Amino acid sequence: METRRKTWLLVGSLALVIAFGPGAIQWVQLRWRQHVMDQRLRVLEAKRDELETEQQRLKTDPVYVENRIRSTFKVAKPGEVVVPLTDDNTPPKR
Repeated sequence: METRRKTWLLVGSLALVIAFGPGAIQWVQLRWRQHVMDQRLRVLEAKRDELETEQQRLKTDPVYVENRIRSTFKVAKPGEVVVPLTDDNTPPKR
C-alpha cells in the first residue's frame, strides 16, 4: 500500500513540476521535509512514551528499582551469593 502511495506522489509531483514549474519544485521539497520531520516526531514521541513509562515504574515499583540498581552497579545483598552468567570463556576477575 505504501509503495502505491509513493508512486502516486511521484506521478503527481512530476505533473505539478510540468504544470507549475519552480513553485511546484519548492512545494515538493517542503512536502519531503514535512515527511522527514513527521518521521522524526514519531520516533521522538515513542522515546518520550518509553521514558515516561520508565519514570512511572521508578516512582511506583520498588522491586523494579532494586533490580535496576543491582544490575547496574552489580550489587548483592549481605550474605547473598551471586553467580555471574556469561557467554564468554574469560576467567572471572579476583
